Amino acid sequence: MVFPSSTVVTHADRHWFYYGGENERHGTAELDPAVWFEKRRTIGLATFPLDRFIGWHAGARRGTVVTKPFVLKGSMLLANVDAKHGEIAVEVLDPEGEAIPGYGSQDAVVYSRVDNLRLRLKWKTKRDLSELVGKTVRLRFRFTLADLYAFQVAR
Repeated sequence: MVFPSSTVVTHADRHWFYYGGENERHGTAELDPAVWFEKRRTIGLATFPLDRFIGWHAGARRGTVVTKPFVLKGSMLLANVDAKHGEIAVEVLDPEGEAIPGYGSQDAVVYSRVDNLRLRLKWKTKRDLSELVGKTVRLRFRFTLADLYAFQVAR
């Protein structure tokens, strides 16, 4: 049996899950001496990278994630991505889904062989999103052999 802690500790860009475990079953072995065994108990720790509970996965066939329209309130786009065997790029679209000049698929920097909790995404002629702050946009992530876990817009 495994007994998880009721809290998660986040430290040094990792989630830490403490748990207790024992080699016991549900029910009571003492009621049936034929199934008696020495009980062992231990405390364990499972960890994994920050905010990688769930994500989108693309295999050899390219995956695409398009956001709903939102008002851009920051100039820096960060992605939590594992593309150490693949690649990822992002386009910025208008609310109707058309690429914004300078931020389209041909303008996006393609990041290959990266595994980063806060990958700062850029475009070939645009370092950030500062000229789009306050406008309504959508994002289109395109990735192959990669996992996209989260993104955030920062100031």
